[in-house]
Amino acid sequence: MLIQMSKALIAASTLSQVKMTVVILFCLMAGFTSECGLTSRQGPGKVIETWETTNHTFKVRVTAYDEKGSYPSPGGGYYVFQSAPVGSENWGEIMTFRHDDPIAIPRDQVRFVSDLVGYVFMGWQYAVTTDGGRSWSLWDASKDPALSKTYRYDSILGVSISPDGNGEMTFRLTGETKQGFKTKDYGQHWSTE
Repeated sequence: MLIQMSKALIAASTLSQVKMTVVILFCLMAGFTSECGLTSRQGPGKVIETWETTNHTFKVRVTAYDEKGSYPSPGGGYYVFQSAPVGSENWGEIMTFRHDDPIAIPRDQVRFVSDLVGYVFMGWQYAVTTDGGRSWSLWDASKDPALSKTYRYDSILGVSISPDGNGEMTFRLTGETKQGFKTKDYGQHWSTE
């Protein structure tokens, strides 16, 4: 196969064909096809940063990964939110958010309301637990037909949830238009009323 590739290199008539053939030949010889970006897929790469916080019942960990396989453009970041009971290392995934740019972990977007209630948000995703982190309810604006194609990486500008379950979210639509949402169940459901 390498002999055939070498013959193809010699037979290539244009400079761009020669360059492409050299890249392919190098990748085949080196065994790095995924590293060369020819067959790679986007996904989480190396860990950039990890941060953890806790209350008396459960803890939340956020791990930021760089994005692999984004060739030829520079990659963004993947942010994996997980929870576990205090004293346990049995982590369960809450949500994963992909950002176009690698940014610092949004530590102010992980909050505890009580020993049983906590919530996290990033971009256009919001998740809440009311049972000490055993289960989480995810709200994803990209899945809402009324909000489709209006969300952005800084869509959720702020969230406040009170101990009785009432709360508000300020959501930025495309441009500078803002939409207010209200909840009566800690953010398991949101409405404009």
